Amino acid sequence: MSISSKTIQGFILGNQEAIGEVYDEYKNLMYFVIASYISLPEDCEDVLSESFIKAINSRSNIKDPSNLKIYLTAIARNQALDFLKKKKEIANSEVIDEMYGETDQYNVMLNMLEPLLTNKETIVTYYKAVFQYTWPEIVELTGIKESTARKLYAEALEKLRKELR
Repeated sequence: MSISSKTIQGFILGNQEAIGEVYDEYKNLMYFVIASYISLPEDCEDVLSESFIKAINSRSNIKDPSNLKIYLTAIARNQALDFLKKKKEIANSEVIDEMYGETDQYNVMLNMLEPLLTNKETIVTYYKAVFQYTWPEIVELTGIKESTARKLYAEALEKLRKELR
């Protein structure tokens, strides 16, 4: 599923149906970003909820509707880092910079892939190529059938190959 510009505008205006559609489309990607930082699933769920509430409350800050995906993943990342700081797992932003560099490498890559891949392709590609999960682990994490995950990964790689030519 791809979110239409009408749905994005509805989200920005606070339309409940549009908010639901945006949540359904991006919840897995946001969870994925959060899980890149936080290990416990129940904590990830809490941070996902907080992230989406923050996205709804600050939706008027979206200047370019075509950047909704980047906007939501940035909120998810920031909420995950805030969660870790509160739990004292990361002492301060200097430690974060030391761990990830000035700009988090995963979000930079997400921003580069965003216009090329679907949400599912992005998630499967990250789990396989970046985090080096096995296919059974990807199935368990995403709920996507292995054959579908393999197909998504192959399609993503082909799109990336074409882009790099």
